[in-house]
Amino acid sequence: MAKKTNCVINGKAYYRIYRKVGMKLNENGKWVDDRKAFYGSCKAEAEQKYLEYMEQQKAGACRTNRCLGEMIDEWKDAVFKNSSDFANTTKVKYIGAYESIMQSSRICGMPASEVTAMDIQNLFNESDACYSSLKSLNNFLKHFYRYAELNGWCRNVTASLVVPKRPRTTDSVQDIEVWDDKEIQALADEFSGTTMRFLIILAANTGARLGELLALTYDDIQGNMMYINKQLSDVAPIDDEVSYSTNITETKSSGSNRVVPLSQAVMKELEIHKQVRIEEMEKYGYETNYLFTTTNGTFYYKRNIRRAIVRACDRIGIDYHKFHALRHTFGTNLSRAGVPIEDTSKLLGHADVSTTSKYYIGVSAQRKLEAVEKIAGYTLKTS
Repeated sequence: MAKKTNCVINGKAYYRIYRKVGMKLNENGKWVDDRKAFYGSCKAEAEQKYLEYMEQQKAGACRTNRCLGEMIDEWKDAVFKNSSDFANTTKVKYIGAYESIMQSSRICGMPASEVTAMDIQNLFNESDACYSSLKSLNNFLKHFYRYAELNGWCRNVTASLVVPKRPRTTDSVQDIEVWDDKEIQALADEFSGTTMRFLIILAANTGARLGELLALTYDDIQGNMMYINKQLSDVAPIDDEVSYSTNITETKSSGSNRVVPLSQAVMKELEIHKQVRIEEMEKYGYETNYLFTTTNGTFYYKRNIRRAIVRACDRIGIDYHKFHALRHTFGTNLSRAGVPIEDTSKLLGHADVSTTSKYYIGVSAQRKLEAVEKIAGYTLKTS
């Protein structure tokens, strides 16, 4: 019985099939499926040729012919997402940076062996992404290329990459967002009788980050000192089927571990807060040592706190500011009070004093204005 064929090449009959073997860049610069023809004396033989080719790819023999994006996606799903070396928050941040900045770029459609350090550097330089996102992408690529070179996929080209820092205006009182005293008071009053009141007050008077506050237990306050050494992290889903979760993790950096003194006024609010918590736990039947939880004793999601503050601002008719602006407010108020920048930096848990300087720059601008006004008072006196 004759074997079934479907094409003739140079007078010889073959059975031809087309199968996707990877991705490639088309003439329009789009990343599209790379389909390859496989031939045999029959369909079964052509299929066997295809399977052998794909096995070669898996073994590394054809890796350099595959596009960079396909390699990264394979590594991301099989290795990076399953690695225990990274917190889930880090995985989400790195993958998000890759997908938003690079995944759909021309570079990802190029064969990995042809991508140079300059190609990636130009992508960084031309991107509108912020510094932190580019830094996340840079770190992500370093881990990928280290793995790829170790497994013979392609050469590591990340050693010379530089993450560009965007120029920023530094002499403006508009650089940071702050709450004024009346807004904070009105917001705290709106949440009277709830745990949210003390959350607002504690943030404005300690500069602690929201995640640090949500991880606090009563044991973390000894006397009038608040010990910050952990944070609550909202872990976004890495895959669509994974739901959000919350976990207690280490602080942002080792410098974030710190001790912050609490004023007498804040200590009085703490006593009020304790009573609110006792009544709440009795009412809803739960028990916890954490300062801030929902009414069923579970951790807050940060996005829900944001919603609560937005709604409260709408009710009382004040402008909404991000929760993190309470941290900015604390830093700004310290600088206004004349606290040395080094002390402010330690209280805020900044790794570098240059990060703290933004609170002093705004005040400096105001002081410059006051200074020239005083000078004008002398130089423009009329006789």
